[in-house]
Amino acid sequence: MELQGDYDLIKSLEADILAISTDDLSGAAFAVDGLGLEFPILYDPEASVVKKYGVFNLLGDRMAAPATFLLDRTGKVQWQYVGKSINDRPSNREIIRRLTDLAEG
Repeated sequence: MELQGDYDLIKSLEADILAISTDDLSGAAFAVDGLGLEFPILYDPEASVVKKYGVFNLLGDRMAAPATFLLDRTGKVQWQYVGKSINDRPSNREIIRRLTDLAEG
């Protein structure tokens, strides 16, 4: 995951990353162990969280669309990016810019 490379910078902005995986547990474990991820991955096999955020099956594949949500300290979504294809994701630069904007209030 590309965000791992900027994890220290993201944490310096008083933010954190939580990935959500609807893959089987071995796939989620591979992401943590095989990719050396330092941030947690929520294992969500029933897709309950991604359904609540409205990103399940948007691409007609019965999977979560790639999506990024920035939440404030109260849990309110302040910014979101929902991909239109499996590889459509915001750049780290865009995420960091948005986090900086939130931090500056």
